[in-house]
Amino acid sequence: MLLAVDLGNSNISLGIFRGETLLMKGKISVRTRRSADEYAAVLYDLLRMNRIAREEIRGCILSSVVPELTGLVEEAVRTVAGVPVLRVGPGIRTGFRIRIDDPSQLGGDLVADTLAALTEYGPPIVVIDAGTVTTIIAVDKDRTYLGGCILPGIRASAQMLKETTALLPSIELGGGEEACLGRSSAGAMRCGLLLGSAMMVDGFIDRYTALPGMADAKYVATGGSAPLVTARCRREIAQDPDLTLKGLRYLYEANRPKR
Repeated sequence: MLLAVDLGNSNISLGIFRGETLLMKGKISVRTRRSADEYAAVLYDLLRMNRIAREEIRGCILSSVVPELTGLVEEAVRTVAGVPVLRVGPGIRTGFRIRIDDPSQLGGDLVADTLAALTEYGPPIVVIDAGTVTTIIAVDKDRTYLGGCILPGIRASAQMLKETTALLPSIELGGGEEACLGRSSAGAMRCGLLLGSAMMVDGFIDRYTALPGMADAKYVATGGSAPLVTARCRREIAQDPDLTLKGLRYLYEANRPKR
C-alpha cells in the first residue's frame, strides 16, 4: 500500500492506495500545532479506525506548502509506517515541462494536480484548486505548465470580511443560487463572495484559453471549496476531489525508489 500525504495550509490530506484504488482518505487539522509524536498518534488512530495495518504500508509520498511542518510530518510517517518518505520537490520527475521563472517554486500540490489532470483528462487543460487559496493554472497541448494565478480562498475571504469590519455579519456560504444584486448585508456578501469567485474563475479561463496551445482546453476543479465556486460558473467544470492524491500516486510511480 502507498500512503499519500498532502500538507496544506489548513489541513493534511491523507490517502491510502492499494494499486490504483484509493482505499481510504482522511484529514488532520494543522491549525493546532502538534509535535511529531502527536501527528504520529493521529495518523495511527486514522489507520486503525479504517482497519489499515501500518505494516501493509510499503511507501509514502508527501507534498507540502508548509515548510516548518514538513519535517514533523515526515517523522510521524516514519514512526508509524517505518518507510522512507519521498518528498515532492526539485529533481522529481513530473512528466511535464514547467515554463515559469523558477520551477523550484512550484508547489508540490500543484505538481500533483497537474500530473493527475494530464493523466486523467489530457492536455490542454485548466486546473482550479479551491482551498485556503484558489489557484488556477494552465497547461498547454504540449504538456507545458504555463503558469497561473493565486487568489484568496472563498472561505478565507469570508473570514477576512467578518474580522476586519464592524457591521458585516457572519454568513453561511452553502445554499441556493444568489441574485446578482444583494438586498441585505448578508445577501450582498454572499453575492460578492460566491458569484465574484465564479466570475474570476470564468474570467481567467477566458484569458487562458485564448493563449497559444490552449484552444479547446478542458477544465477540472478540486479542493474543498470547488463545488461552491464552480457551481456558479458559466462553464461546465469537471469535479475531481481526489485529484491531488491521485497525482501524488502518479508521481510516486514515476519516481519509485529502487529496492
